[in-house]
Amino acid sequence: MERMSIDIVTSEAPPPAKRGGALRAVAVLAGAPFLFGLWARGLPAFVAWEVAGDHQRCFGRRHLPARVWSSDPAEVQDWLESRGTPAPPLPPEAGQGALVGARYCPLSDRVAAHVYYGGDGSGLVSVFVLSGPARIGDGWSGTARGLHVRLVHAAGRTLAVVGESAADVAATAGSFVTTIAIAAPRTARPDGSSG
Repeated sequence: MERMSIDIVTSEAPPPAKRGGALRAVAVLAGAPFLFGLWARGLPAFVAWEVAGDHQRCFGRRHLPARVWSSDPAEVQDWLESRGTPAPPLPPEAGQGALVGARYCPLSDRVAAHVYYGGDGSGLVSVFVLSGPARIGDGWSGTARGLHVRLVHAAGRTLAVVGESAADVAATAGSFVTTIAIAAPRTARPDGSSG
């Protein structure tokens, strides 16, 4: 025997399709680049790419766009600090270049103090006093846009040193690395004197 089935049809419309899932998917896809950008902005390679590009832009002009012109490290440091940027003691020379001046440069995700060192077309070195994140651990060294870049910590700040010469960049970065000797506490001797 054959069985038949009967479907009962009513005048009610089927329930509307849920759109929440599609909107959530679109929101996640739209937010993913933003979240990736937040994560990537502290990567050393990204920071190096940013500062190397600014070094090229500034030194690629006919005249440096400095806002303070001075070969006196204390004067440049005072100028930066008067604008809210604590800076480590600046060296008067960076490799083959001498201190020229400084300005603030907008990078893609932050503003950095840009200190210029230069000479007669050689020894062009930039020192960036960075704000914002930079996940460099004990330091980072590499190349970006054909330039040598070192990221170091100095005086509680993150610095990026950029230049064409690896030796100039290494010498400049090394001038910011300081060591602090910690004296051992004096202990009293049995005779009452300290030693």
